[in-house]
Amino acid sequence: MGESVPIILLSGMAADERLFESQLAAFPNLRVQPWVPPLPGESVRGYAARLAKLVDPGCPCIVGGASFGGVVALELAPHLSTLACILMGSIRSPSGLPKRWRLLQPVAMLGPDALGLLAELSARIGGSLLSPGTVRRLARPEAAFVRWAICAVVQWRASPAARRVRVFHIHGAADRVLPIALARPDVVVSGGAHALSLFSPSAVNEFVARVMRTVADAT
Repeated sequence: MGESVPIILLSGMAADERLFESQLAAFPNLRVQPWVPPLPGESVRGYAARLAKLVDPGCPCIVGGASFGGVVALELAPHLSTLACILMGSIRSPSGLPKRWRLLQPVAMLGPDALGLLAELSARIGGSLLSPGTVRRLARPEAAFVRWAICAVVQWRASPAARRVRVFHIHGAADRVLPIALARPDVVVSGGAHALSLFSPSAVNEFVARVMRTVADAT
C-alpha cells in the first residue's frame, strides 16, 4: 500500500515544484501543489482549509512541505485523510521561528503592505531584522505572496488539530533560516542546508521512503 499512497508536497514561500525535482523523479505517487493567491487577511489556518479542497485526493494520503510549506501542510493535514505529515527544514510550532522573525509580529499585524513598506525603507537606509537578500525580494511588487506568507507565519498559532498530526521531521544541521537549535527533528542531515530536498536529495528521498514504509506497516 505504501507505494500507492498519494504524497502531496508544498514548497517554500519563494519556491516552486523545482525544489522537489529529485523527489518527483523518485516517487511516481508524489505531486507538488502550486501555491494559490491568498485572500486578504487570510491566516495560515484559513489558507490551508481552502487549499484542502483543491488537493484532496479522496483517499488516505501523506502531506508535507519544505520550510513555510511544512507549516501549511500541518494545518492542511486535519482537513484530509492524512496518514502522516513530512516536514523538511520546517517547524512543528511557532517556537521554531528564530527571534528575528518573531520580532516582525507588530509589523505583520498591520498586513503585507506594511511589511512591503518596511522592506523598501530598509533597502534604502540599510539595516533590517531580515537578511539583505530577503529585504530586496520583499520590496519587489511581484513578491506579494512572500509578504503575505511572512505575515501569516509570524502570526501563526498551531491549531489543536494540527498538534495531533503524526509528524516526521528531517532537518539540516547547517540550516541558517530555521536553525536546528530551535527544531525537534527525527533525522538530522549533517551539513544540510535549508533547501534540503535540493541540496541533500538522497537523504530526503531515503527519509520519504522510510515514512512510506512506516505508514504501510501501520495500515
